[in-house]
Amino acid sequence: MRVLIVDDNEELRDFLALCLIEAAIDAVAARDPADALLKIATGEFDVLVIDSIMEHSDGIELVEQIRASKSGRKIPILMMSTISTALARRMATGAGCNEFLVKPFGQAQFIEQIKNLGQ
Repeated sequence: MRVLIVDDNEELRDFLALCLIEAAIDAVAARDPADALLKIATGEFDVLVIDSIMEHSDGIELVEQIRASKSGRKIPILMMSTISTALARRMATGAGCNEFLVKPFGQAQFIEQIKNLGQ
């Protein structure tokens, strides 16, 4: 399984990548939406993990762009957020996310959701 992690926080990207690698899952990191779109267009991914709030863009906009592209229409997307409101979940789902995970979360919970989405 191959997972793309999109987050502007380098420490969190590295931690999530390490969690995936320890679970024998190939992890690729993108530092921002532009980097993510380029990697999606040139590579194949089984799951996308996207942060909802990034410095120059929000994750909802990125999900909408991915869903509008031919290469990203069917890839399962897990959105991570520090915002735990029902509205945030509805916005993520409405944009095309398959799952929503509230930070902070545990490593086991993260890996379980990735594996479920990648099936």
